[in-house]
Amino acid sequence: MKNLFYIFLALIIILLSGCDNVNVIDSNLIYKEYVVVRAELKANQEFEGVTFTKTLPTDLEYDITKAELKDVTAFLKINGVQFVPLLYTSKGIYKPLYKVIIVPGYTYELIANYNNSSIYSITKIPEQPLVISTSMVDNRFIYAVVKRRPGEAYGSIWEIYNPITSTVNDRPADFITIVSASQDTLSNALTQTPDIPSNYNTGFYKNYLYVKVYAFDSVYAEYFNTRNNNQPVSNTFAQGGDRIAWNVWGQNVIGLFIGMYEGSEV
Repeated sequence: MKNLFYIFLALIIILLSGCDNVNVIDSNLIYKEYVVVRAELKANQEFEGVTFTKTLPTDLEYDITKAELKDVTAFLKINGVQFVPLLYTSKGIYKPLYKVIIVPGYTYELIANYNNSSIYSITKIPEQPLVISTSMVDNRFIYAVVKRRPGEAYGSIWEIYNPITSTVNDRPADFITIVSASQDTLSNALTQTPDIPSNYNTGFYKNYLYVKVYAFDSVYAEYFNTRNNNQPVSNTFAQGGDRIAWNVWGQNVIGLFIGMYEGSEV
């Protein structure tokens, strides 16, 4: 999950990996070129940049040198006042002109132009998720109760974690659910980890079994709940099928520009 694309991309990834390998199931789909934007803005970490690529015809093997966009004009706008130019580096990645640390509670906007067309997105960085309690259910998975905040969404995973060495030995590749703060009227949100392998629930490993909760800009829940609509193409960033709830706007533009806070192991 510390890698941008464990979440997104198993997700985008995780963004989140989707674009790096295109697995075509139906090659008869009508091709349409889309600009693909992806970025994770991780609280208290250095901003790693925004990736701009384009979709390729389904009968072509994916090649980043053919998919990357080198001539995007892009800026990062911080809290409505500070503009930071984003400059092309390699493989479609545009990084800030100087070091930018992502601040919880701040709002970040992406303002870009490609081929005389505007691209825009906005996200707010969540605060640190406050875990109220955790509980094991049927020796299978763990519930984590999180204090809700407006505009946030939450997901949790299990980890086999050594707190002495700060080493993660195993964890699931993705979330099972993302819970939006707007999904119920309770003051707390109930998150569920993926199922835990049975060998981790007993003996030695059980002493190192932890839960980690992530907070996201609430629009991430909309993406998570619609990301599999894009069938019969399995690549998250390919187009085909029902609408996916992207949060990047522009003509023939898809993608995610998402703020997140990676909580501590509990």
